[in-house]
Amino acid sequence: MKILSLPLLLVLLRLTEVSVWGQNYLRGKYREWIEDDDRVEVRSWYAETEIELDQDWSFEFLGTIDAWSGATPNGRPPEESDSINSWLTLVPEEVRKAGLFTVNKKNDKHDFSLEYGISDEPDYLSRSYAFQYAYKMAAETFIVNSGISLEDDSVKNSIGVFVSKKTPTFSLGLSRILDKFTTVAFNLSYSWPRGYLNDPYKQVPVDIGPIINAEPENRPAKRKIFVLFSELSRYTETLKAGMHINYRYFLDDYDLEGHTIEFETNKRIGDKWLWAARYRFYHQNQTSFYDPRVRALQSYIILPDSSNGPFYSADHRLSSFSSQTFGFKVTHFVSEDLQIEAGYDRYLTDGKDKITDSRVYPNANIFTVGLQWAY
Repeated sequence: MKILSLPLLLVLLRLTEVSVWGQNYLRGKYREWIEDDDRVEVRSWYAETEIELDQDWSFEFLGTIDAWSGATPNGRPPEESDSINSWLTLVPEEVRKAGLFTVNKKNDKHDFSLEYGISDEPDYLSRSYAFQYAYKMAAETFIVNSGISLEDDSVKNSIGVFVSKKTPTFSLGLSRILDKFTTVAFNLSYSWPRGYLNDPYKQVPVDIGPIINAEPENRPAKRKIFVLFSELSRYTETLKAGMHINYRYFLDDYDLEGHTIEFETNKRIGDKWLWAARYRFYHQNQTSFYDPRVRALQSYIILPDSSNGPFYSADHRLSSFSSQTFGFKVTHFVSEDLQIEAGYDRYLTDGKDKITDSRVYPNANIFTVGLQWAY
C-alpha cells in the first residue's frame, strides 16, 4: 500500500501555486489516512492563503480536495454475514472538493468575520454561512467571542433522491491571557440539526426467514447538540517547551455523551527545528437507539417514520467505544520565510459495549507533510 507517491506530491505542489499578490502566507498540506486490513483510505490536499487589504481588512481562502476509497462497515454483524466480508461495502474512489472563503475586519476593540463555505461530492452538497464577532478588553488580554452559522445541505438518501438537511449553530466563548506564559480559553456551542439525519450507507440487519436482509436505518429528523470546549496553553521556561491541553465535552438528545482530552507539547531544537508530540483520548457511550443485533421484520421497518419513530441504527459510530491517537510532528525552518513539516499519527479504537463485533472498529495510520511560505 502506497504512502506518498510522486504524482500526489506534485498535486500538493500544484495546489500551492495560488496567485501571490500581497498575501501574508501560503500553506499547503497533504495527508493520508490508511486503515488497517485494506479498509478505507483517504488522501487529502489542503491549500490556505491570507491576503491583507486596506483599513484592517483581510481575506482568507482554504481549499480542500479529498479522495477516498476502500471498504467500510455497512451495519451487518460480521458473525451473521452470509459470505466473507459481506458486512463491508466497497467504496469506489470518490472526490470531494471544498472551499472556505473568509473576510475579516480587525481593530483595537472589535474583530468581525464573514464566512462562506461550499463542499461538493457526488452524493452530498453542503453550503455554510457564518458570522463571528470578538470584543477585546484589558489591552487585548481578555476576549469574548460569539458566532452563528448555518449549514445548508443536500444529501442523497438511501433510494437515491436528494433531500434537505440544515444545521444552525450558535457559539459563545472567552479567552484570557493570564501571564506572558499562560493562556486559557472556553467555548460553548449549541446546534439543532433538522431534516435527513440518516447515513444512507448504514443499514440494520433484519431476519426475513431464510436469510438476514439489510434495511436502511432510521434516525430522528431532529437533534440537539451541546459542546463545551476548554483549553490551557503554557510555556515552561525551564524546559523551553510549550504545552497545550484541551478538554471537549459533547452531549446530545440521543443520549450520546462524549469526552475528548488532547495533549501536545513542542520544543525548539536550535534555530532550525521544532519537535512536537501529541496524544488524544476519546470516549463515548452509545445512543439510545443503537443496536447491532439482528431484529425481526416489523411494519415500521418497511415504512420508517423519522418524525415519530421507532428509531434504530447499527452504525458502530453510535456505539460505546474509546479511541486513542499517538503522534509526532517535526518542523524544519528552511529560512525566515519558509518552513516544512512532516508528521505521523497512529489511531486505535476499542468497542466497549460487549455486543458490537470488534472487527467493525478501525485502526489507522495517518501521514502528513506540509509547507508554509510567508510574505
